Amino acid sequence: METRIVASGFAFPEGPCVDAGGLLHLVEMANHCVSRVRDGKREMWVVTTGSPNGAAFDVDGDLYVCNGGNRWPPSASTGGLAGPADKPTLIQRISPHGDVTTVVDQIDGRPLNAPNDICFVRPGAFYFTDPRWEAGPEGIRIGEVCYSTTAGEAKRVHSGLRFPNGLCVTPDGHHLLVDETDTGLIHRFLMSPSGDLTQLDVYADVGPGMSLDGMCFDADGRLIVAASTGGRLLVVAPGGGAIERVIHLADPAPTNVCFGGADNATLFITEAGIGRVSAMDWQVPGLPLVDPRGRS
Repeated sequence: METRIVASGFAFPEGPCVDAGGLLHLVEMANHCVSRVRDGKREMWVVTTGSPNGAAFDVDGDLYVCNGGNRWPPSASTGGLAGPADKPTLIQRISPHGDVTTVVDQIDGRPLNAPNDICFVRPGAFYFTDPRWEAGPEGIRIGEVCYSTTAGEAKRVHSGLRFPNGLCVTPDGHHLLVDETDTGLIHRFLMSPSGDLTQLDVYADVGPGMSLDGMCFDADGRLIVAASTGGRLLVVAPGGGAIERVIHLADPAPTNVCFGGADNATLFITEAGIGRVSAMDWQVPGLPLVDPRGRS
């Protein structure tokens, strides 16, 4: 499958998502902002400060952004510099007019680690991953999965994954997938109405060293995962388990994927190494990230 360049000139792009009007948004971790792509050009929209990362639109048009507190790895698009990790860690909400509000900055009195990616399970209610960038005493980076209710009450619902990163809801609407950057495992949890997670099992094991990142589903149930090691997309077969296809990219560090475009059948890819967004035509439409009717 051939890719085409959509826009370039971004400083560590991440968090691609498309608004209700079809306009592609993405964050620039090292430029501390949310940008948009209009007529093939980068258009800086809102300065968030820190390092905005995963992002998702709610059904009311607000954009929710994970902010990792000025953390990003070095790449060519950042001049080879890593982020200084010197800002607060937050979940932020950006209104359609560009007003920025802090939604979550602590849970039970403890600050967030470094929010990474986010997905809605129903309007107003979302999960987000909260990994630790710094390794603990045993040399591993343990992080958490968190949930925020429609009333804005956040809680930690799972701990123990090694750098939890990308996440998304399965097509049946009942399970949450979370990938681990440091192990190559994609985990599946059963979601309860309260947001609690149970029945942990492995949805797919792609092997260590892949550096799994953002992911999304197509309408046939295939899971597309950005794997920054080696610059590739991994396509997991419907239902999990086997890798159906590997798509190699020119950029060594793809960070995330989302669907948009005509008939929602264009796959957009943020490429942090070169600092651009590319796209490819997909054989089927993407699965919508938010069901306006809500999910049970």
